[in-house]
Amino acid sequence: MKIKKILIIGLGSIGKKHTQVLKKINNKIKVFRIIKNDSISYMNKLIDKNRLKLALISSPADTHLKYMNFLKKKKINYLVEKPIIKDNQLKLFQRTYDKKSNIIELVGYQLRFSKILNKLKKVLISGKIGKIYNIRIFVNSYLPNWRKANFKNSLSISKKKGGGVLLELSHEIDYMVWLFGKPKYLKAIIDKNNIFKKNIEEKVCIFFYYPQKTIQMDMSFNSRIEERGMIINALKGSLKVDLIKKRITYYQNNQSKELYKSNQNNLDMLNEQMNFFLNLVKNNLKKNDIKKSIEIIRIISLIKKSNFSNKKIRV
Repeated sequence: MKIKKILIIGLGSIGKKHTQVLKKINNKIKVFRIIKNDSISYMNKLIDKNRLKLALISSPADTHLKYMNFLKKKKINYLVEKPIIKDNQLKLFQRTYDKKSNIIELVGYQLRFSKILNKLKKVLISGKIGKIYNIRIFVNSYLPNWRKANFKNSLSISKKKGGGVLLELSHEIDYMVWLFGKPKYLKAIIDKNNIFKKNIEEKVCIFFYYPQKTIQMDMSFNSRIEERGMIINALKGSLKVDLIKKRITYYQNNQSKELYKSNQNNLDMLNEQMNFFLNLVKNNLKKNDIKKSIEIIRIISLIKKSNFSNKKIRV
């Protein structure tokens, strides 16, 4: 199947980046766009008239389920941006979404295409560092620095549209489960209304409990100190993974050694993800990320429940 045209739903910053990536892959590809005021009826006519078979959903999170249901009925392969839905839509998802799939349904957790994290996965599988005792995952930044264009109207600070650090930075929860599996329990503390006064989670600290290790996760977008990565402490040594400087360092016996370094940037990861998606379509290979991504949303709902109850929750 030769890919000549694609539908993009949503014209936010990520939609523009996807368009940029698509044009880089194939500058002849024709992009059709749906903006927030366009109706499902209009979209249906646009799809039928142009015989579209491929779509990207990059609209606000609270609209994703509507578009996913529609595209699935039209048998259109799609990539939907994270978070797949808001956590308060879980019951609606269970009632309305057809879990049977004969199309490609990919969710945009592009950190799975990070060369650093894929290298780390190989190191962990090799057993090089021995038994893992504890891990700290951290992602801290100052939101106005990366939503400069229109910060006050940003979806990231809109509770209604899926804002807040848990949904906005759910990449970390996704790659944690991808690398280490699902935890048994969790306990969380959430801070709201420190700086932005929007009743959203600005800072979260979560402890994930596994049978033989604990993962502490710190997430915020009200910190002027930008950092993203993890520290893994194990029997034979420790690993520091820096997702900003793009390197993995191994510490052992008061010495350190750089294990891996990459110059891959965020646009490169989007490019890798897009190529993966287009290759699935081209070769008619089925893939469905929905179940795994809904599990991430369920974990987020449990994090909020733990904070509200001040209790350790079974996952």
